[in-house]
Amino acid sequence: MREKVGNFFGFAFLIFGILFSFYIVACTVAIFQDPSQHYTFFYLAIMFLTALLTLQKILLNHNLSGLTLWFNLIFFGSASLVAIFVAGYLRYNAIQMTITQPFFSGFDIVVGILMIVSLLIINWYHWGTLLTLMVSLAVAYVFFGHLIPYPMLSHGKFATGFSMSYMGLDTVSGIFWFVPLAADSIYLLIMYAALLIGIGMLPLVIELGKWMGQYVRGGAAFPAIVGSALTGSVMGQAVSNTMLTGQLTIPMMKRNGFAPNFAGAIESVASTSGQFLPPILGLAAFIIAAFLNIAYIEVAMAATLPAFLFVGGVVIAVLLEAQSTGLGYWKDAVDKKRILKLMPSFAGSFITVLTLLLLYYPPSTAALSGIFAMIVLSFLQGEYRPKLKTFIEGVKNGLEVVVPLSVLLIAIGPIAQMATVTNIAGKLSSVLSHVLPPNIILILMGTMVVSIIMGTGLPTPVAYLVVALTLVPFLQSFDLVVPLTAHLFCFYFAVYSTISPPVAISCMAASKLSGGTFWGTAREALRIALPTFLIPYAFVFNHQLLDFPRMSAKGIWIFIVTLIAMFFFSVGLFGFFRRKLLNIERYIALIFTGLAMVYLVNGSLALLVIFLLSGVCFVLWAILTEKRYKSSIIQNQT
Repeated sequence: MREKVGNFFGFAFLIFGILFSFYIVACTVAIFQDPSQHYTFFYLAIMFLTALLTLQKILLNHNLSGLTLWFNLIFFGSASLVAIFVAGYLRYNAIQMTITQPFFSGFDIVVGILMIVSLLIINWYHWGTLLTLMVSLAVAYVFFGHLIPYPMLSHGKFATGFSMSYMGLDTVSGIFWFVPLAADSIYLLIMYAALLIGIGMLPLVIELGKWMGQYVRGGAAFPAIVGSALTGSVMGQAVSNTMLTGQLTIPMMKRNGFAPNFAGAIESVASTSGQFLPPILGLAAFIIAAFLNIAYIEVAMAATLPAFLFVGGVVIAVLLEAQSTGLGYWKDAVDKKRILKLMPSFAGSFITVLTLLLLYYPPSTAALSGIFAMIVLSFLQGEYRPKLKTFIEGVKNGLEVVVPLSVLLIAIGPIAQMATVTNIAGKLSSVLSHVLPPNIILILMGTMVVSIIMGTGLPTPVAYLVVALTLVPFLQSFDLVVPLTAHLFCFYFAVYSTISPPVAISCMAASKLSGGTFWGTAREALRIALPTFLIPYAFVFNHQLLDFPRMSAKGIWIFIVTLIAMFFFSVGLFGFFRRKLLNIERYIALIFTGLAMVYLVNGSLALLVIFLLSGVCFVLWAILTEKRYKSSIIQNQT
């Protein structure tokens, strides 16, 4: 009986989700109601769908039973009903409340309180205690921050009506801060990504990775690198991507000689790389665009070359590990027929989305066009043509991703609103400018540490948002750091938190699939990813690295130097290049990395010449001594 009721809620979630998706499509084609009505209806629909999804998960969670089960059903079910009532009230009175704010009636104030409390409870279920606590503190600061006795931290007293208006009762602020982003940009892009996976994108990219693995050592890792990067680029979620692709890629790597910890580390780092790749970029790119009031595609294009560098860093690490452990090429058959049949649907739709974004069409229009192109081209897949059931499963998976993400964007709205109306970010920037030394390197390193720490217990968009609100204004006080660069710097290190201990949730997921240990997987993931920490520093001091596709000669050169620096960093960490390196040789490789980074910071031509000549000598030395090293090993074995 319990499972039947849970499945009923799941079926209702799918049906209403499909109907709501058609509504979003209709709004993309033509606007037929006032924006305040549209966004409050979006809020109402998300609260309703969240209620169905929450009840389904509770009922189908067999770890809950007895009083615990009933408590969860009553507690979260009641919060959902309250949230639906509040959303319905806001939708019905949307225009009036926008006009009359902040002069709300007493009943309106009660509705506002219920709105905040119910949203906090729903967010708690889907996104955990830490984020809920942060949102609660942001809300409390708006209402009670004037009571703080320290002038630097307090703000002027707001009337209750004003505070409720700031929290979203006027339907344009607070919880509605990022609702336009969710409704008009992200919703259909997520659905497009889900449908791509539904028509067979995952098997396609796995086969592409196998094909590449036939030509390089450690070829078994390339299905993970290619598959996870491309899948993550449309999913934008590192952990779910690890679980999705890791089920296929990690067993492949283990069968071909990779140790469990290293196999899990490759998958977790490769899945993380998807958050740097267009078109999704872990949702944070949309928030960056909203903050800077620029088109999303400008953020996505700026992040392209750093993303390629990240993937390049992963490839370097895999090649070094493969050579040091004697791993070979991918030997099993590659299903080239599947590649030929599935590639048009993926490439055609992806190019459609990217082209429209480059032409500055809205993301929802680009995603809708991509969905249409994908459906048309899927009929050319022959025996790999997806069935209707596959499309429905894709829609269901997409809804299960986009609804909680919409809740996340709704919940973090009060944090952004609080920072704006209280000017806490400006005050913190002023304090930091007096406390910290005026050294840009130290400031960037401090920002890096804070971004990683904030991300250990928070979703990537939230970790980025918190750091962006607190530290980006301070970074921008240095003339060198332009706004987009500052935001991308924080974003990159917020993403790294998914593979950085002590939490490293991507590594945790990968270790469960690989059979390795969490700490072993996290350690190997850091060894793979640590050289890529150089990338944000490279583009802070060399903005040309963010100029894709309008690349200058200097931008291309900076790209090459950064890649070389990452290579020597990996050589030093892995202790191998053509042969096992002595400790002194590893230290020398790390010194070369330092020389490259100093050049990237100050642009010294003399230092560049020293770095390049020394690097060439190091490579030649390793090659010339390779035969002697191998012969000594043979003698020891005999």
